[in-house]
Formats: sequence, structure tokens, C-alpha cells
Amino acid sequence: MGKYDIGEIWWTHFPFEEINEDKHRPAIVIDETKIAVLTMMVTTKQKNNPYCIAIDDWKEAGLPQKSWARIDRIIEMDEWRMDRKIGNLSENDLNKFIQLIVEFSTNTTHDFLLVAISDDKGRYLQTFDERWNCQLFPYFRSTESNKENVDQCVSKLLKTNASTNYVTHTKHIKFSVSDGVYKIYHHKLYSLKLNTIPDYMSGDSFELQGKRCSWMSIEVMEKDPNIMQKNDDIVAFVKAKLGNSIK
Repeated sequence: MGKYDIGEIWWTHFPFEEINEDKHRPAIVIDETKIAVLTMMVTTKQKNNPYCIAIDDWKEAGLPQKSWARIDRIIEMDEWRMDRKIGNLSENDLNKFIQLIVEFSTNTTHDFLLVAISDDKGRYLQTFDERWNCQLFPYFRSTESNKENVDQCVSKLLKTNASTNYVTHTKHIKFSVSDGVYKIYHHKLYSLKLNTIPDYMSGDSFELQGKRCSWMSIEVMEKDPNIMQKNDDIVAFVKAKLGNSIK
């Protein structure tokens, strides 16, 4: 190791090229070289940016308030810009940032097609995922994101012809339960409203293609601790883009 250790947090004179000035900001060391270090900017305001990642154990790291670090804002910092050490990331936060920096630097994303299917009561279809042990919006892992492919996947799940509508896309940072690491997910959101509900989907709970399914409103999801712990970003995403129900 050199003068700096990976995971240290320092007060720095962080350069902002877009405004041609420096600001006194905390930064995280991600390289231990002696002459210059690669540092990641820390901010106390959560940005509307998928690459602005929460520092969970901010108090233990010596930060005065809840903070986020931008994995898309990494620079080589001259040693004279390093002011004083604040503290160290926890092992949990350090591992999270290392995993996500690798994904970001290699332009790696995990692409999924997400489908918000609503019934005539404004509730959304949820399918139980064994790996996550949680009710989730139907999703399909596919590199074919054209509408024809999405419609085929949804039609197979619902056992009826379906025609979806593309809504938008976004990136989310999530912990992969199956792989035990943090990943950058790229979700493409599609919507479908079922004006007529088939008999085999008319109950509050039912089975489709071997999957346990149920109809749930956004309000019910938001009151479910398990869903909000594992899928709060997706619930918020669908709510923001489609509201409490698809009109």
C-alpha cells in the first residue's frame, strides 16, 4: 500500500471543470498510489442519477450527514488537493462501491423487460419470484427488446394475446440476491391494461405458468415491508411513470 488506502474518505479540493473552480468536498480513495490518487466525489444531496450511490454507514465513515457517492465522477487527484482524512468506508460500503465501479467502468448493465399489467380496478399484476422471495412486477431477461418480442413474452405468461405499450427506460442499482453482488440494471418499462379479466385471473391470487400471482395496488405494495426492502425502486419507478394505476 502507498500513502493512501482504498476506501479512505478525505476532505479534498475537488475540481469542477464545468465551472472552472474547486470545491471543498469529501472524496473516496479508490486507488492507493503515492503521487496521485483516483477519488470519487461525495455529495450530501441525492441526485436524480442512477450512479449516485448511498453510503449506508455514513456515520461510521466519519461523515457529518447522510451522503451519496457518484461512481460516474471519478478523477485522478493531485496530492496537493488532498486536505485531511475523515474516516473509512465500512466493509459493506467498500464492497458495494468496488462492485459497482467495475460494472460502470466496463459499461456493464443487466437488461430486463419490465411489464406493468393492470386490471380494471387499477391493481398491478405481481408474480412471486423464488430467488427474491418477493412479489415482483413481471419481468423478462432478453436482449430482444422490440415490441413483438415483449408481446410474445406477455402473451405466453397471460395465456392470451397481448399488445403492450412502451413507456420508458431507466437504470437502477440493486443488490442481486442470486449472485450476492451489487449490479447496474437497465429496465425497459412496458404497460398493459386488461379491460376484460379472464376467469383464471379473476381472483385476488391465482397461478400463471407455474407462477404464484396476485393483484396488488401501489398503496398495498408500499405498505409491504418485504416488497419495499427488495423492490422499492421499481415500485417508485412504476408509480412515477404510470401513477397508481394505468388509465
